[in-house]
Amino acid sequence: MRKFKSYTKKPPAEEKVINIYGIFLKSLGICFGASFLLIMLYALILSFTSMSDSSMNMTIQVIMIISITISSIIGGRKIQKKGWIFGIILGLVFTLLLVPLGMGFGQSLNLDKYFAAKLLMGSVVGLIGGIIGVNLN
Repeated sequence: MRKFKSYTKKPPAEEKVINIYGIFLKSLGICFGASFLLIMLYALILSFTSMSDSSMNMTIQVIMIISITISSIIGGRKIQKKGWIFGIILGLVFTLLLVPLGMGFGQSLNLDKYFAAKLLMGSVVGLIGGIIGVNLN
């Protein structure tokens, strides 16, 4: 007598559980850490050279772009899917957290077109970084 194999479906392999909130907080920490290091480097350059302070606004924007890009790429690699949403949210949250931080250092709150442009820039840079991060896997 011939035995037939059992063709029951095997249970799918357990998917790796990803803690999105933990990855988000780590990415946000990386973003703040990278910003801090780059601002300290810029401060050293300003103090040891004859470079003027007139380039500060542009330099701060570039530092913000670099920080959001680095952290959204790292976060996108770790979450492995929907990096564009992750990056947009990371860019927006980082930009919004800079407001109370700046107010603590004496800046005034200005909700004008420049602030809106900064929010848009943060979200677009985060979107691009998140897409790159997911596709690096």
